[in-house]
Amino acid sequence: MTTYLLAWNPKRCQWDDLAKTSDAVKAGETFITWSCGNSKRIQKGDRVFLIRLGEQPKGIFASGIVTIGSHEGLHWDDKKAAFGETCMFVKVCLDTLLDPESETILPRELLDEARFSGMHWDTQMSGVRVPEPVATELEKVWIEFTEGRGFTLPEEVDEQEVHYEGAVRRISVNAYERNPEARQKCLAHYGASCFICGFDFAKTYGEVGQGFIHVHHLRQLSEIGEKYEVDPIRDLRPVCPNCHAMIHRRKPAYSIDEIRALLEQADL
Repeated sequence: MTTYLLAWNPKRCQWDDLAKTSDAVKAGETFITWSCGNSKRIQKGDRVFLIRLGEQPKGIFASGIVTIGSHEGLHWDDKKAAFGETCMFVKVCLDTLLDPESETILPRELLDEARFSGMHWDTQMSGVRVPEPVATELEKVWIEFTEGRGFTLPEEVDEQEVHYEGAVRRISVNAYERNPEARQKCLAHYGASCFICGFDFAKTYGEVGQGFIHVHHLRQLSEIGEKYEVDPIRDLRPVCPNCHAMIHRRKPAYSIDEIRALLEQADL
């Protein structure tokens, strides 16, 4: 998997529904199609970051995984499209989308640090490849920066939650107490690669990705309505954020077998 930088300049192209889209990403509705300039190299499974340039605030404000690689379409600029001009696009499953008008984004100034050197951040082009060492550092900083921003899925078993599952508690929405030991036992049995697509964060990102994976509860906790002791082998499965998002695209949620079948059909 390779990492690419997609650029957005509000002076050239307005994103009128960005706030609504950001809320949708938090809810698991995650797909956007974005111009990648003339780049034909971006493939399904590649990692992308979106950077805002042109006016303040400038910086990284979104990230995701490519689901459809570089493909040609009518130019994003309506005037150019009217003359039949084209450019390349990618379809991205977003895992994070911050609204720069209401949320703090990763500042452009931070990218001037030595660990991010070797990358031209003030690019006028979208679809620029990020060198692997820089991408690794960016991933580390991005994980720390976005932690706690609300871009998590409701069924994820949180390592910091405790003991029996099923008791409702009030934060800003209803959540359920989850057992950290259950997560550990699930991963000890199934491993930390996605049970659906096989993606392994450690193999791609090295140490920073070690042990990173969502844990999906096969039974929807909101429907249980009573305390019960979770069985880590029977009730839980490790899934990557992308597959997890797809599971919850429908209510009731898709089964693991259904998502695997959709993935296999898409690869045909």
